[in-house]
Amino acid sequence: FKLIITSQLSIWVKKAGGRVRVKQIGGKAPMNPLQDLMVPPEEQIMLPPKMDSSVSHFWPLSQTFSMQYKTFPCIWPTYIDVTKTMKEGRRISKGDAVDEPSIQDISEVLQSMNVRHVIQPYKGYPRDVESRWFNQGRILYDSEQMKERAPVLSTSSSKNDSIDIDDLPEIHDEDEGCMTQKQCWKVIANKIESMPGRLARLAQKKKELEAEARRERAKKVTAAAKTSKSAASGGSNKKKGKKKR
Repeated sequence: FKLIITSQLSIWVKKAGGRVRVKQIGGKAPMNPLQDLMVPPEEQIMLPPKMDSSVSHFWPLSQTFSMQYKTFPCIWPTYIDVTKTMKEGRRISKGDAVDEPSIQDISEVLQSMNVRHVIQPYKGYPRDVESRWFNQGRILYDSEQMKERAPVLSTSSSKNDSIDIDDLPEIHDEDEGCMTQKQCWKVIANKIESMPGRLARLAQKKKELEAEARRERAKKVTAAAKTSKSAASGGSNKKKGKKKR
């Protein structure tokens, strides 16, 4: 017999006839030395999978293959979001902006005006980091149809009387009656709040928030009841009586 001891604490026993038998001695293989530093699976932050940003939905569907949309201007929800700052990408005044607009709301407005457009739901606005995960998407719309079918809003049509630098009119020498992109965004923002889809979405969101608040209150009441019960049943278990002399 020939014994060979390897670094894995194994013995190779070579027998006559070329047969080999491996025998393990000692403890098991050492565990990962960095295992204590690893984050448990339940505490790991799992980012949502990245969707294909090239996905596009056309309206109307009949023009899916014929629509030439490469030259269409775009609108991001951030452009008309009152909760965003100018640095984050808001393009109109707060008096004209709306709260939490979505691409579904914008699409509903364009459909009500019969303006053809393309929805790209997985795009993220570069200047607004949150839009890469929350409130994604942008819409490319036919500006010519928009200018034909949308009324031009005056600079005094804001929801309040405050003065914003975004209310200043843009100067166009070529066509005095031309509707600017900013005016298009104001028209969309002005019509969004009355859209049935948006009203239904906000109502559903309100119900969910109320249900979550009720669950939180129920948890607090249950926790308070358990605390008071344990305090009432607690105390010393020592028997009371007269001290022996």
